[in-house]
Amino acid sequence: MNGQAELTAAQELRLREVYAILHELAADCEVPAVVAAARAALAEVHTALAGQAIEFEFYSQRWLEAGT
Repeated sequence: MNGQAELTAAQELRLREVYAILHELAADCEVPAVVAAARAALAEVHTALAGQAIEFEFYSQRWLEAGT
């Protein structure tokens, strides 16, 4: 879809919540395949947030600090 559609406030909130949940899973899970999948999904959600010009904290640096 190439239109100029915008997210509703509820959709934006859910997208932010999904981002936070995926980040927690990627940071806390000990199963490498799950961590990789969560990080890949985070990258997709990041793209969606950035594409909607939604300001949000990008968490990837926290993984480096946590040693994961």
